[in-house]
Amino acid sequence: MMHTRYIKSIFWIQIFFQLISIEVRSHEITNVKLNPHPTPDQLAWLEQSDIGFLIHYNMATYIPVEYDGCNRVPSLVPDIDLFYPDTVDTDNWVQTFVDTGAKYAILVAKHNCGFATWPTNVHFQLTTNETINYNYSVTYSPVSDTDYVDHFVDSCNQAGIKTGVYYSAIWNNWLNVQDARVQPGPLAPGQMPITQETYESIVLQQLEELWSNYGPLLEIWFDGGYSQSLKAGISMLVQKYQSNASIFNGFGLTNNSIRNIGNEFGYANEDTWLTVNDDGQEDPNGNHYSVPECPTTLQVSDRWFYGGADFPIRPLQELIDTYHTTVGRNCKLVFDLAVGRDGLVDQKHAIRYKEFGDYIRDCYGKPLASEFNCSGNICILRFPSTQLADRVVIRENLRSPSGASIRQWSLDGLMMWGDCLSCWIPIPPAKGQSIGNKRIVLFGEAVLMQGIRFNVYSTVGGPPVLAQFDAYLCQ
Repeated sequence: MMHTRYIKSIFWIQIFFQLISIEVRSHEITNVKLNPHPTPDQLAWLEQSDIGFLIHYNMATYIPVEYDGCNRVPSLVPDIDLFYPDTVDTDNWVQTFVDTGAKYAILVAKHNCGFATWPTNVHFQLTTNETINYNYSVTYSPVSDTDYVDHFVDSCNQAGIKTGVYYSAIWNNWLNVQDARVQPGPLAPGQMPITQETYESIVLQQLEELWSNYGPLLEIWFDGGYSQSLKAGISMLVQKYQSNASIFNGFGLTNNSIRNIGNEFGYANEDTWLTVNDDGQEDPNGNHYSVPECPTTLQVSDRWFYGGADFPIRPLQELIDTYHTTVGRNCKLVFDLAVGRDGLVDQKHAIRYKEFGDYIRDCYGKPLASEFNCSGNICILRFPSTQLADRVVIRENLRSPSGASIRQWSLDGLMMWGDCLSCWIPIPPAKGQSIGNKRIVLFGEAVLMQGIRFNVYSTVGGPPVLAQFDAYLCQ
């Protein structure tokens, strides 16, 4: 009897350890921490195209090139009569979105000069007790009968482009506001004397106009964020009018947060994560989704507003490299569209963006014929015959219970190598940590292979579940 009980004990101990263990390769480490998941609205944002646009067309389009947006001269209030385009064709703008392959676009409705490109109905009291309309807007310009936000949204809707709006809540030269505070001291020519309370009321009223009059928005942009004293009011308006919108610089304001990658050069770290910690800092083990967006310009020198026909633009190869250091590293790429002073896209800009879009379509429009299967922490992509490939695209299934679980991986190619037939050989430098929404792995040169093996060494929250594992030959 004692021997029988001993045997039974050993049996159940073995079963117990089998149940609590996770079968991995000898060098794999898998934790059991559950991953946060994106909200349905963040998923909708992520599942748009890899590319968006940020349209800079405002009063700063018409001031000398050295100012680039009233940013460097807080006292600058350009004369409203400068805003006098020959024509504005928002369908022309949208054609560039289509040619580039973008599926969403954000319009700068009010930038730092303070000029509003929609007919705002806000009125407010000056410190002199006089009540005035917000008369630094398109309504009081030489093109007083135009609502550029409305035209933009209408053109985008017709082309199936999702829309967003940008509103600078912390700068307004016309109202003498810098860093969200009304400035003390004498006013510059053209500036209005107001209190801090009045300024914050204006911001909330104008956001209500933008968020209630132009339909559902995919994205809301707060460049530089917003003051803490405005947070409660903005949050209330978001919930009332645009609760489904994803918000750039919106961590702590919404569950649908987007974060700036930290630069305007179109560059993300090789291992970029979709999550942040409680302080809003990028963290692979963070508890909050705040997905990254990578904004950058076509014009050189970080120039956002139109610099003129002779202002240089970046070469095609640089745009292609930017795609791989953003989209290829788990980030959305947002290009600037610096509309010209005639209200149209400069033809030189339009051509360059179309060249870029053509490259992306030619390179990534159709993967090499293959099929992949996963077993545990290994996925194998096999070609029907030996094939040259120079890159792969890998995406995790963010809708799966595991979410973005991968923490360390590498790639091998099934090759004929010397005396070794059908050997799995590491593909340098194909290894890393994050995958997430999208990772593009460039091999450096085309490799002749029969298949590609994706090795996952470490996961958090469950086994890897891939939404895509495709190979391409672009060269």
